[in-house]
Parts: sequence; C-alpha cells; structure tokens
Amino acid sequence: MFRRSSSLWKPKNIHNVEYLKYLHGILLKNEKITESNKALIIEAIRLITEILIWGDQNDTSVFDFFLERQMFSHFISIMKQSCGSYVNVQLLQTLNILFENIRHETSLYFLLSNNHVNSIIVHGFDFSNEEIMAYYISFLKTLSFKLNSYTIHFFFNEATDEFPLFTEAIKYFDHVESMVRIAVRTLTLNVFRVQDEAMLKFVVAKSKEHFAQLCTAVAHQLIEMDTFVRSAENETSNRDRLLNMIDIHLDYMHYINDIYAIQNTDLNSHLSNALFYYVIAPLLFSSISGFREHSSTILLARVTALFILSHLLLIIHEAKIVETVLTSLFFGDRGDIQSQWARNVEKGLHLERVSLSSKQSTERCFFYAHLNSLVIQTDDHSAFYALLLIYAICQNSGVASDMLEAAQIPSLTNHGKIDSYLMERLSKIIETSGKSQTPLRIITLELCCILVRRLLLAQESEENLKSVEEIARMAQSELVARLKNIIFTEDLFLEMFEDEYYNFEKNELRVNTIACDPALFLPPTSTPLSGIPLSKRSPCGNEERIRQTLHFYFIIRKFVHDLSGEHETMLPLSSKLQPMAEVNDCINLNNSDLLSCTVITNKNEKKSRFLVTDQFQLILVEPDSRKFGWAIVRFVGLLQDTHLTGDANDSRALHIVVEDVKSRANPNAPPLLCAKLVFDDHIRCMAGKQRLAKGRKNSRNFKLNLICELFGIKTEIAQASSPVPPDCSLPNVSTRGIAPGSVRKLNLFPTSPSSRGPESLSNASTPTIPDDPEIHPEPGRIKHV
Repeated sequence: MFRRSSSLWKPKNIHNVEYLKYLHGILLKNEKITESNKALIIEAIRLITEILIWGDQNDTSVFDFFLERQMFSHFISIMKQSCGSYVNVQLLQTLNILFENIRHETSLYFLLSNNHVNSIIVHGFDFSNEEIMAYYISFLKTLSFKLNSYTIHFFFNEATDEFPLFTEAIKYFDHVESMVRIAVRTLTLNVFRVQDEAMLKFVVAKSKEHFAQLCTAVAHQLIEMDTFVRSAENETSNRDRLLNMIDIHLDYMHYINDIYAIQNTDLNSHLSNALFYYVIAPLLFSSISGFREHSSTILLARVTALFILSHLLLIIHEAKIVETVLTSLFFGDRGDIQSQWARNVEKGLHLERVSLSSKQSTERCFFYAHLNSLVIQTDDHSAFYALLLIYAICQNSGVASDMLEAAQIPSLTNHGKIDSYLMERLSKIIETSGKSQTPLRIITLELCCILVRRLLLAQESEENLKSVEEIARMAQSELVARLKNIIFTEDLFLEMFEDEYYNFEKNELRVNTIACDPALFLPPTSTPLSGIPLSKRSPCGNEERIRQTLHFYFIIRKFVHDLSGEHETMLPLSSKLQPMAEVNDCINLNNSDLLSCTVITNKNEKKSRFLVTDQFQLILVEPDSRKFGWAIVRFVGLLQDTHLTGDANDSRALHIVVEDVKSRANPNAPPLLCAKLVFDDHIRCMAGKQRLAKGRKNSRNFKLNLICELFGIKTEIAQASSPVPPDCSLPNVSTRGIAPGSVRKLNLFPTSPSSRGPESLSNASTPTIPDDPEIHPEPGRIKHV
C-alpha cells in the first residue's frame, strides 16, 4: 500500500505500538518542514496511517496511543506550514486512505474528536493545483460516507450553526472537472439522507440558495447546448461533442431525481420551486409556445425544449413536480411564465421579469403548441420529440390518473376518451407514411405506432380504433402500390426485403436509448456518409427509398395486426419453406447426383467435399464412413444468396460467395462462405455452375412469388417461377424441374424452420446413422432420400 524510505528504521514487523512510538518521535524531532526532511515526514505519516489501519482491525492500544499523544495535531501542524503542494497532496491522500479503511466506530470517533477534521476542511489549500483539488474533494466525499445520526455531531455545530463539510463542498457543485462535480453531488446526497432534525433544518435553509444556483447552472447548460445544436452539422465529431453535453445534462437530471427520491418534503419543495422558476417556465414553456417578451429574450429551439422536457419526465417521477409541470403543460397559459432568460452587454445572461401586459391569456397555449409540433412539414424533427414527450408522460409513474383523464389521454388506470386534436395529429403521421417522398423517418413512424397502440388499447370503447385501423390499411395499400411495380425490376429486391424484415424484427425500439441519441437531436440528415443508420435519417437514392418503404410496410402491417387482433401467418418468408438441412445433419444420398470438389478457403485451407443441392440450399457434404450412401452436412447456405464467378486461369474452378441476411446486416461481418471450388474436370465444373445458377434462379423466384402473395398480387411470371407449392413437399411429387443431384425431403406437414447460421449445429443430430426414412417422418427431424 505504501512505499518505504531508506532513511527510516524499519523492523521486520512494523505493525505494533512500539514502532508507532518511534514514528511519533520522528514527528517530534522534525516539527519544522524543510526540503531536506519533507520526504522523511511524508513517509512517517504514511507508515503511521498503515499502522492505524492495522490497529483498527487488530490492536486497540494503537488508537489509545494515537489519541493520548494527540498525533492528529501533528498532521494539522504540518498542513499549516508553507511546505508546498507536494506535502499537502501527500497528506490529503494519506488522510483519505485512513478514513476509507477505518471500520470500527470507536476508532472513527477517536479520529473525529477534537475538531481536527473540520480544521482540515476549512484550511485554505491552493485549489489552483489540480492534484490538491482532486484529493481534497475525495477526502470530503469519503467523510460524507461516514455520516450518520451519531457522527453528524462531529461535523455539524448546532450552537454556532456551522457545517463546513456541507458548506465548503457545495462551493464546487459546478466545477469544470466532472470528477469534482460528481463527488460534490454524492456528498450532498449523503448529507440529505442523515436523519438529524437540527442539521436538516440548517441544510434546508442553505439548500434554497444551492438549488437556485444548481437550476441556474442547468439553464445555462441548456442554452449552450441549444446554441450548438442549431449550428452544428450532423457529423461524427459534432455528435461526440453533443453527447458530452447530453451526458452533463443527464447527470443534472439524475442528481435532481436522487434528491427527490430522499423524500424530504422541505427539500423537495425548494427544489421544485427553483426548477420551475429557473428552467421549466422561462426556458421550456416559453420556447414551446414561442413567447418572447423582449428582443434580448432567449428562446430555445422547439426541438430542444421538447427534448429537455421529455428527459425530465422520463427520469423524474416525483408526483408533485410532475403534477406542477403537467398542469401548466396541459392547461396553463402565459400567466405561468413569471420571467425569461435574456442576454445583453451590461448584465450578460440573466433573468428578466415578464410584464403583466405581456401575459395575454391564451387558453392551453403550451398544450396546443406541443400538438402543433406533431405536424410534419419539411422534416419530422419536432414531431419525433413531441411523440417522445407524450410517451414520457404516459409511462411516468408520478402522473395522477385524474390528470390524464382531464387532459383526455388514456392510460392503464384511466380508460377515458382521447383528445380529438391529439388523435388527429397522430393519425396524420400514420397516413403520411404511405405518401411518396415523405420526410417521415422510420424511427418516428415506429414510435408513433407504439404510442397510438398504447392509447387505443387503453380505451374501453372502440371509438377511434376503427378509424385509425382504416387509415393504417390505406397507408399499407399505398406502400404496396409503390412496391409491386419493382418486385421483378429491381435485381436486389429480395435482398432488400429480407434485410429490412430482419432489421425490423431484430432492432427493438428502446426509448431510453433513442432519447439520448445525438444523431436524432441534431438536424436530420440523408447522407449515408454520416454513419447514421437508415432508420434514423432520411433515405438517399432509389435503393434507400425502397428499403424505407419496405420498413414502413412492416411497421404498418404489424400495427394493423395489433389493432385487429390478427396473427402473422406469412412472415418471415422462410416460414413457408420446407424443413432445411443443417450443419451436422446426416442425409441419405443413394439417389443423388454428387459432384466431387475440393474447397479452398481464403486461408488456403483445402477440404474434400461433395456438392449437393435441393430446391433452396447449397450443401457441402462429407461421406459417412460408417454407412455407404450417407453423408454428413459440413456447410449449408441458401441458393438465393449464392454468387458464382468462373476462374479465368482454371476451367475446373468456380469461385463462390454465400451470404445471408446477418452477414449483410453487419458491414464488417464476413460472408458465410467465400471459397474456390475445384472440380475433377471442366465438364463437372460447368455442370456444377449450371446446377447452382438454375437453383438460385428458381429459389429466388419462389421467394418473389411469396412476396407477391403477401402483397396480394397475382402475376404469371411469379406463378410460373414457383418450383414447388409453398407449404409442403410430398414424397411422390415429380422431381421434374429440379436440378440433378437435388436432395428431396419428406415433409407432409408445414414446419417452421429454426434459425440458420454457419456455426449452427443441429440439436437433433446423433452419432448414430439414421435408418432410411419412413413414410411418416418424425416432426422436427429433417430426413432426406
């Protein structure tokens, strides 16, 4: 724990009272600190601390001697000498270690007696030195963890009304260093939790000014953040900088929430008054309504105001402040705004009172300004945060049900009506999703559907449900009308369809995450170069517009199903396919046409395999040595995702890349297979290429036919391209049109396949060789003939 100095005598065992006496003698002989002895003194103090920590656990006589000789007074004497920052840093570090490691109450009382600790707290250290500031504030935080109803009297002097641990710490609540700010917040929370009436009376009185300064700092930080958001491009460096600002703001909000959680009525009252007076009314409500008293009045962008108010209600659930905020938001007018922030040359940033003549009563002006933010014009920036605010209100446990009922917002405990204007605005967003060239983003539509679903399902009546369902079905029809003409004209339509469905299913919307996303807070962008996923920006180019339309379709389709109570029966497309082979499956190849090949990977690994295909899969197998005509599946991939190219230097070779939706979703993920297949001769290579190419075409057309069926489209091309009926494959079905060497599967009943992957292993595989398949195979086990 501590370094040793060669200038001090050290026995083999330093942990005893005798060595403590020796160190005490060193301090007595070196009362005056000089350059020549300061290292010796610091080492002696370190060793004393180490012995004290040991004595706390093992020998009470150590503290008896420490108290008897008043050794703490030597620490104070050293601290008061002008001995430079080095000694003070070492002394504060040593004291911090000492108080952190003391466990017994008696030892702690010895250290806290004689008011020595308070003398250290109020000592005038040179806080321009970063190390001194860091160790000092850490020391104060450590002391705060020792506070309880018994130790508080060592720190708080009721007679003189002094509490230096608290009053000195709050001077640095807004320090530039985050570590200092966090330490001060931790300390104040520890103080607020101590149950001592006299001390709390003192703290409540002091906290009124502290909370005013705190909320002023919050307001200044919000103004700074808004200024940055207005002028910054949505690029990586700006998002990183904004994220730091958001983190600072969230630290403030969580600190405020922690104070509310202590449930001290007087503290909460002062905090709520300060928060409403300095932040909520002059900044948030003024900015949402656009009310400006003077030309020098500072208003946030409406997006910023909605962003901040959403965070406040997502984090803070204290009933009284929530009631105060929502009463003004739902039913308030300009009379609720007593002052506004302004900036001029003389006073800088300051609060100005609002004149009575300016407080013209506009009924529910904040509520209707909020709902007007749901209107999508050139972008959906404000609409997204207006939706987020409604969501935050609905999930806040501090909101009284009668408050929501009065505002006509249904909830789990209130099944009343929905405000007609609110319902109209939300329905309009859903309707906008079906429009061509809509500025609506995927994430905004998804949040809107989640919110509308929550509101409608909370209602007992179906007054609005039918009309919203009709609007959603119309939007769905418009989306299908845009998609149906490009199913067979876009070469990558199938990949786009399956990619977007995969993203739709995989990426669950996490409100607490998106609420803090700087990419959403900055103005919307459309360029893929920004590094922002498509769901959080506008599309760029024809392919991204198709992808967005597909994602809209999946969202609206699920939304309609939720409202109507229907179950999804057609998605994913793979649910319509017959059971698939999996890695390590044992298959019967007696009637199959095999193509022998050598698989050469990118790592130049060579493996002997046989190439087999069925209607949908490319399969590489290894013969099973235990039974003739059987083989073990070593690789399997979909033919639809297989890409083939010849080798200009070798007519026997075929380059093959097999992807899947997971590898396409991750730009850094390798494909399932990227290898060269070397056949015995060029004829077999040509046969393999034709087999794979034909299988790819048929399997893709089959999937496209399923998409047509999903969209309610019937085309001759789609019907003709289907290799087999979608839900079953009977053993006596003719194999005409199937590539030679295909593996036929017995499946009398539709079965949903399990998830596939290059690393997946079949749980049904066994080390024994299965018998030839019977007429009625076991459900869930893939068997081949």
